[in-house]
Amino acid sequence: MKSPSTHIIFLATFITTAGSLWASSEYWEKGLAESLNEPDISPGGCYRVETFKPFWILPMMFHRKANPYKDHSPKWLPWWGYPAFFRLYDHRTGKLISETEIYDLESAGGPMSWGGGSGMVYAGMIPIGPNVPDCRGDRPATRAAPQE
Repeated sequence: MKSPSTHIIFLATFITTAGSLWASSEYWEKGLAESLNEPDISPGGCYRVETFKPFWILPMMFHRKANPYKDHSPKWLPWWGYPAFFRLYDHRTGKLISETEIYDLESAGGPMSWGGGSGMVYAGMIPIGPNVPDCRGDRPATRAAPQE
């Protein structure tokens, strides 16, 4: 028969190991993510959106599932279809504008919208980031002079 202290040590070790794996997976999910496809470049040339698959150490069900609507809290122990996140860049300068949370593209993804009336870039229901002030709705404020 094992002493109670052995059980406590085992339980503490298990909790510490599981917690460490979860924390490292949450930390590296975006840092070691792989690109899913070629970047989407807006028709006006203002924006570039890159899509990434998160790098998860633990199975998908151990990662919270964000909802594009901020009035809903993230789901714990979800069933993921196609997890991904986006990075929005100013295509003219290469500057990172924003990075999204990880969403399920199977349920919330869709075609790109470059911010026509909303001032936001969207992929389906997922808000990716704001338009920059000099390029609202993918229309640059100043265009280069035509070459003769």
